[in-house]
Amino acid sequence: MTTTPTARPDAGPWADGRAILAAGRGRVIALAIVLGSVLPIAILRHRGDAVLAAWADAQRAGGGLHLWQWLALLGTPGTWLVAAIVGFGVAAAFNWPNTARWMGMLMLAVLWAGLADIAVGGQTSGMATVGAVGCLLTLWQPRGWPLWVGLGTAVAVARIVVGGGTGSGLLLGSVLGILGVLVLEYGWHHASPDAPPARGAPVQG
Repeated sequence: MTTTPTARPDAGPWADGRAILAAGRGRVIALAIVLGSVLPIAILRHRGDAVLAAWADAQRAGGGLHLWQWLALLGTPGTWLVAAIVGFGVAAAFNWPNTARWMGMLMLAVLWAGLADIAVGGQTSGMATVGAVGCLLTLWQPRGWPLWVGLGTAVAVARIVVGGGTGSGLLLGSVLGILGVLVLEYGWHHASPDAPPARGAPVQG
């Protein structure tokens, strides 16, 4: 007999602990993300990419790229893979099972993001990692979503300036990363129905 864990009341509309894709409204949200991204990607590809490229060239020509470089570093798979490994080790050492589960999901999310980037020929310039990490952190700590969205946007801009990515490619990568994490969460809940990662729980939980 399996039990469904309960999350804190501030864990959002899915406070009952179910995976996002396990509910009809969650699947509708995932579909809306896909359909809603088509038009912005098309507009960026035909109109916005050239404008963003010119702006990025002006930023590089003006010097002072240190801040952009540090922000871009936050979007690399290596950064988050190391963070996941260290976080998992700390959680295991202090017996924080919920945090360990989220760190395990973070490792898988980074691996998925790498595959997503390879699948599109590297055109996303690593932004699948930013989308995946931002989505996972939002699932873990829903109340911090403004922070994750703001950080993801800043990193996206930095990837354009430093890495030479395009706006359409970066948006595509973010969408792939988000969808991958939603599928990963759904699979994790089915693989471990007795102890899935709980949303809104303290980091030490």
